[in-house]
Amino acid sequence: MERLIEFDKQLLLAINHWTSPWADQLMMTMSKIPIWYPVYVLVAIAVFLPKTYSQRSLYCRECSGAKMWKVGLIAFVSVLLCYIFTDHVSHIVRNAVCRPRPGLDPEIGSMVRLIAGPGNPYGFFSGHAANTIGFAILTSLIVRRRAWAVVSMVWALLISYSRSYLGQHYPIDVLTGVVCGIIFSLAGYWLYKFLMRKLVAKHGISDPRSKGR
Repeated sequence: MERLIEFDKQLLLAINHWTSPWADQLMMTMSKIPIWYPVYVLVAIAVFLPKTYSQRSLYCRECSGAKMWKVGLIAFVSVLLCYIFTDHVSHIVRNAVCRPRPGLDPEIGSMVRLIAGPGNPYGFFSGHAANTIGFAILTSLIVRRRAWAVVSMVWALLISYSRSYLGQHYPIDVLTGVVCGIIFSLAGYWLYKFLMRKLVAKHGISDPRSKGR
Protein backbone atom coordinates (compact mmCIF):
# COMPACT_ATOMS: atom_id res chain seq x y z
CA MET A 1 0.00 0.00 0.00
CA GLU A 2 2.83 2.41 0.83
CA ARG A 3 4.40 1.81 -2.59
CA LEU A 4 1.06 2.50 -4.27
CA ILE A 5 0.60 5.75 -2.35
CA GLU A 6 4.15 6.83 -3.18
CA PHE A 7 3.61 6.01 -6.87
CA ASP A 8 0.35 7.98 -6.76
CA LYS A 9 2.17 11.03 -5.40
CA GLN A 10 4.97 10.84 -7.95
CA LEU A 11 2.51 10.43 -10.82
CA LEU A 12 0.56 13.43 -9.54
CA LEU A 13 3.72 15.55 -9.56
CA ALA A 14 4.57 14.36 -13.08
CA ILE A 15 1.10 15.25 -14.42
CA ASN A 16 1.06 18.52 -12.48
CA HIS A 17 4.38 19.59 -14.01
CA TRP A 18 3.73 18.51 -17.62
CA THR A 19 2.56 21.99 -18.34
CA SER A 20 2.32 24.95 -20.69
CA PRO A 21 0.41 28.27 -20.53
CA TRP A 22 -2.27 27.15 -23.01
CA ALA A 23 -2.76 23.88 -21.13
CA ASP A 24 -3.11 25.79 -17.84
CA GLN A 25 -5.95 27.81 -19.32
CA LEU A 26 -7.60 24.79 -20.95
CA MET A 27 -7.51 22.71 -17.78
CA MET A 28 -8.84 25.54 -15.63
CA THR A 29 -11.71 25.97 -18.09
CA MET A 30 -12.45 22.24 -18.17
CA SER A 31 -12.67 22.11 -14.36
CA LYS A 32 -15.16 24.97 -14.02
CA ILE A 33 -18.45 23.10 -13.69
CA PRO A 34 -20.72 26.18 -14.16
CA ILE A 35 -19.32 26.59 -17.68
CA TRP A 36 -20.92 23.27 -18.60
CA TYR A 37 -24.42 24.05 -17.30
CA PRO A 38 -25.61 24.94 -20.86
CA VAL A 39 -24.54 21.45 -21.99
CA TYR A 40 -26.62 19.87 -19.25
CA VAL A 41 -29.61 22.05 -20.17
CA LEU A 42 -29.32 21.15 -23.87
CA VAL A 43 -29.16 17.43 -23.05
CA ALA A 44 -32.16 17.80 -20.71
CA ILE A 45 -34.12 19.30 -23.61
CA ALA A 46 -32.80 16.84 -26.20
CA VAL A 47 -34.07 13.73 -24.38
CA PHE A 48 -37.63 14.96 -25.01
CA LEU A 49 -37.06 15.01 -28.79
CA PRO A 50 -37.54 11.80 -30.85
CA LYS A 51 -34.71 12.60 -33.28
CA THR A 52 -32.21 12.57 -30.42
CA TYR A 53 -32.44 8.76 -30.24
CA SER A 54 -30.75 6.49 -32.76
CA GLN A 55 -32.39 3.38 -34.18
CA ARG A 56 -30.22 1.34 -31.80
CA SER A 57 -31.65 3.04 -28.72
CA LEU A 58 -34.10 1.30 -26.39
CA TYR A 59 -36.67 3.96 -27.21
CA CYS A 60 -36.61 3.23 -30.96
CA ARG A 61 -36.29 -0.55 -30.57
CA GLU A 62 -39.02 -1.15 -28.02
CA CYS A 63 -40.82 2.00 -26.91
CA SER A 64 -41.36 4.31 -29.89
CA GLY A 65 -45.11 4.16 -29.36
CA ALA A 66 -44.84 5.78 -25.93
CA LYS A 67 -45.67 9.43 -25.31
CA MET A 68 -42.55 11.48 -25.80
CA TRP A 69 -42.91 13.56 -22.67
CA LYS A 70 -42.93 10.38 -20.58
CA VAL A 71 -39.91 8.98 -22.43
CA GLY A 72 -38.03 12.22 -21.92
CA LEU A 73 -39.00 12.40 -18.26
CA ILE A 74 -37.72 8.89 -17.59
CA ALA A 75 -34.40 9.72 -19.26
CA PHE A 76 -34.14 13.03 -17.41
CA VAL A 77 -34.86 11.48 -14.01
CA SER A 78 -32.42 8.61 -14.59
CA VAL A 79 -29.58 10.97 -15.52
CA LEU A 80 -30.41 13.39 -12.70
CA LEU A 81 -30.40 10.61 -10.10
CA CYS A 82 -27.08 9.32 -11.43
CA TYR A 83 -25.58 12.80 -11.10
CA ILE A 84 -26.98 13.31 -7.60
CA PHE A 85 -25.78 9.94 -6.32
CA THR A 86 -22.25 10.28 -7.71
CA ASP A 87 -21.98 13.76 -6.22
CA HIS A 88 -23.30 12.80 -2.79
CA VAL A 89 -21.32 9.58 -2.55
CA SER A 90 -18.10 11.44 -3.38
CA HIS A 91 -18.81 13.95 -0.58
CA ILE A 92 -19.61 11.18 1.91
CA VAL A 93 -16.45 9.22 1.07
CA ARG A 94 -14.24 12.33 1.15
CA ASN A 95 -15.43 13.22 4.65
CA ALA A 96 -15.07 9.61 5.81
CA VAL A 97 -11.59 8.92 4.37
CA CYS A 98 -10.17 12.41 5.03
CA ARG A 99 -7.28 12.11 2.57
CA PRO A 100 -5.73 15.59 2.17
CA ARG A 101 -5.63 17.08 -1.29
CA PRO A 102 -2.15 17.21 -2.89
CA GLY A 103 -1.60 20.89 -2.10
CA LEU A 104 -2.28 20.23 1.59
CA ASP A 105 -0.10 17.12 1.82
CA PRO A 106 2.80 17.91 4.20
CA GLU A 107 5.13 15.70 2.17
CA ILE A 108 4.65 17.10 -1.34
CA GLY A 109 2.36 20.12 -0.88
CA SER A 110 5.15 22.64 -1.48
CA MET A 111 5.97 20.99 -4.84
CA VAL A 112 2.43 21.06 -6.24
CA ARG A 113 1.46 23.77 -8.71
CA LEU A 114 -1.87 25.06 -7.40
CA ILE A 115 -3.08 26.89 -10.47
CA ALA A 116 -6.65 27.06 -9.20
CA GLY A 117 -5.96 27.07 -5.45
CA PRO A 118 -5.78 24.11 -3.04
CA GLY A 119 -9.50 23.32 -3.02
CA ASN A 120 -11.42 21.84 -0.10
CA PRO A 121 -9.42 19.93 2.54
CA TYR A 122 -10.13 16.36 1.35
CA GLY A 123 -9.80 14.85 -2.10
CA PHE A 124 -10.62 11.12 -2.13
CA PHE A 125 -12.39 10.72 -4.43
CA SER A 126 -12.99 13.14 -7.32
CA GLY A 127 -16.60 14.25 -7.66
CA HIS A 128 -15.77 15.93 -10.99
CA ALA A 129 -14.63 12.59 -12.44
CA ALA A 130 -17.56 10.64 -11.03
CA ASN A 131 -20.18 13.17 -12.17
CA THR A 132 -18.92 13.71 -15.69
CA ILE A 133 -18.07 10.07 -16.47
CA GLY A 134 -21.46 8.97 -15.13
CA PHE A 135 -23.23 11.63 -17.19
CA ALA A 136 -21.30 10.79 -20.39
CA ILE A 137 -21.80 7.03 -20.19
CA LEU A 138 -25.45 7.10 -19.15
CA THR A 139 -26.54 9.62 -21.79
CA SER A 140 -24.59 7.67 -24.41
CA LEU A 141 -26.35 4.44 -23.43
CA ILE A 142 -29.74 6.15 -23.61
CA VAL A 143 -29.41 7.92 -26.97
CA ARG A 144 -26.97 5.45 -28.64
CA ARG A 145 -25.34 8.07 -30.87
CA ARG A 146 -21.70 7.26 -31.63
CA ALA A 147 -20.79 10.92 -32.17
CA TRP A 148 -22.24 11.90 -28.79
CA ALA A 149 -20.52 8.95 -27.09
CA VAL A 150 -17.11 10.01 -28.45
CA VAL A 151 -17.54 13.72 -27.73
CA SER A 152 -18.99 13.24 -24.25
CA MET A 153 -16.32 10.72 -23.21
CA VAL A 154 -13.46 12.92 -24.45
CA TRP A 155 -15.04 15.82 -22.55
CA ALA A 156 -15.42 13.76 -19.36
CA LEU A 157 -11.89 12.35 -19.55
CA LEU A 158 -10.39 15.81 -20.09
CA ILE A 159 -12.23 17.10 -17.03
CA SER A 160 -11.01 14.10 -15.04
CA TYR A 161 -7.42 14.63 -16.19
CA SER A 162 -7.64 18.33 -15.35
CA ARG A 163 -8.18 17.50 -11.67
CA SER A 164 -4.67 16.05 -11.35
CA TYR A 165 -3.16 18.60 -13.73
CA LEU A 166 -4.42 21.39 -11.47
CA GLY A 167 -3.17 19.63 -8.34
CA GLN A 168 -6.67 19.14 -6.98
CA HIS A 169 -6.71 15.33 -6.88
CA TYR A 170 -4.26 12.46 -6.93
CA PRO A 171 -4.58 10.09 -9.90
CA ILE A 172 -6.07 7.40 -7.62
CA ASP A 173 -8.71 9.92 -6.52
CA VAL A 174 -9.56 10.50 -10.16
CA LEU A 175 -9.51 6.82 -11.11
CA THR A 176 -11.80 5.97 -8.20
CA GLY A 177 -14.16 8.72 -9.36
CA VAL A 178 -14.16 7.24 -12.86
CA VAL A 179 -15.03 3.79 -11.49
CA CYS A 180 -17.80 5.29 -9.35
CA GLY A 181 -19.17 7.09 -12.40
CA ILE A 182 -19.20 3.85 -14.40
CA ILE A 183 -21.01 1.96 -11.63
CA PHE A 184 -23.69 4.60 -11.15
CA SER A 185 -24.17 5.09 -14.90
CA LEU A 186 -24.84 1.36 -15.30
CA ALA A 187 -27.22 1.47 -12.35
CA GLY A 188 -28.91 4.50 -13.92
CA TYR A 189 -29.31 2.67 -17.22
CA TRP A 190 -30.82 -0.31 -15.42
CA LEU A 191 -33.35 2.07 -13.82
CA TYR A 192 -34.01 3.67 -17.22
CA LYS A 193 -34.69 0.30 -18.87
CA PHE A 194 -36.89 -0.81 -15.97
CA LEU A 195 -39.03 2.35 -16.11
CA MET A 196 -39.26 2.34 -19.91
CA ARG A 197 -40.44 -1.25 -19.99
CA LYS A 198 -42.88 -0.56 -17.18
CA LEU A 199 -44.23 2.31 -19.28
CA VAL A 200 -44.68 0.04 -22.29
CA ALA A 201 -46.35 -2.69 -20.23
CA LYS A 202 -48.67 -0.28 -18.40
CA HIS A 203 -50.02 1.33 -21.54
CA GLY A 204 -50.04 -1.81 -23.69
CA ILE A 205 -47.72 -0.29 -26.29
CA SER A 206 -46.88 -2.80 -28.99
CA ASP A 207 -43.31 -3.56 -29.91
CA PRO A 208 -42.62 -1.61 -33.16
CA ARG A 209 -40.52 -4.53 -34.38
CA SER A 210 -43.65 -6.68 -34.51
CA LYS A 211 -45.34 -4.53 -37.16
CA GLY A 212 -45.73 -6.22 -40.49
CA ARG A 213 -45.18 -9.73 -39.13
